[in-house]
Amino acid sequence: MDALQLANSAFAVDLFKQLCEKEPVGNVLFSPICLSTSLSLAQVGAKGDTASEIGQVLHFENVKDAPFGFQTVTSDVNKLSSFYSLKLIKRLYVDKSLNPSTEFISSTKRPYAKELETVDFKDKLEETKGQINNSIKDLTDGHFENILADNSVNDQTKILMVNAAYFVGKWMKKFPESETKERPFRVNKVCGVVGRCLS
Repeated sequence: MDALQLANSAFAVDLFKQLCEKEPVGNVLFSPICLSTSLSLAQVGAKGDTASEIGQVLHFENVKDAPFGFQTVTSDVNKLSSFYSLKLIKRLYVDKSLNPSTEFISSTKRPYAKELETVDFKDKLEETKGQINNSIKDLTDGHFENILADNSVNDQTKILMVNAAYFVGKWMKKFPESETKERPFRVNKVCGVVGRCLS
């Protein structure tokens, strides 16, 4: 296992523990790879203590080139398969008023070529929201129509990180829906629901 895999596994375990502490009896669904790739993109633009803290959270102590490693992982995950479609989407939108440095823009071009975009939240908020929603909708084949809720950004927004993952799979051997029946299904020790199951 390489350093990036070990780091991402450690980050996933840390995050899972925190999510379970916050919601000890509920179900938890999250994508560690989506979060770590997005935070890695943010780290490229961070400096000093902030960059160091992001690196610590992501366990990057022994990772040499995280952006390139994540580029490879994301490329591998997003490859087409006849049995499934799995897409990881991350975008960093930076308001033009921040005037991102040429160094930052060039350092994100190799690993994050299409993932950094300069936008205008201040003067063109609604247009920018529409562009972001349409972009994510296109990237996810229509699975996320309006990723930005009405009040999620405003004219004071400076940086927005958008992160989405979706999975669509096909059964190798489909089973007839007519062979399913409604049955009780336990969600946890206390709660149950009725769901369609094979008989």
